[in-house]
Amino acid sequence: MKYQAWNADDRICKTFKNDCVIRSLSIVLGESYGKVFRDLMAFGLEMGAYPNHDKVWIAYAEDQGLVKRKPPRNAQGKLIKLADWDFRGVAIVRNSRHLTAVEHGYLIDTWDCRYRPVNSYWERIRF
Repeated sequence: MKYQAWNADDRICKTFKNDCVIRSLSIVLGESYGKVFRDLMAFGLEMGAYPNHDKVWIAYAEDQGLVKRKPPRNAQGKLIKLADWDFRGVAIVRNSRHLTAVEHGYLIDTWDCRYRPVNSYWERIRF
């Protein structure tokens, strides 16, 4: 998997860095950062939780057509690192308290986290 830096032009607060949930969802869904932020805020208010809480963003992701998949493993049953994952689809990947986006063999994020394992992922199957 190759790394591609994310362009942060539409980020609401340019100095806010802990926004991996909003960032990865906007990339994978092909929506603006602002729209995803507003949608997550609405989901969070309705559910009584912060927008980056697992129950909120997962409900939103699944509402948008993302499907949870089991983590890929090697022949010995160990988790595969993003750098070694030959995934050609579009998905949000959870790894070590972080979410990142992958699209057609590229990791798209503000930093290169390919050294981390793919713990689970939500694949975009509906475009």
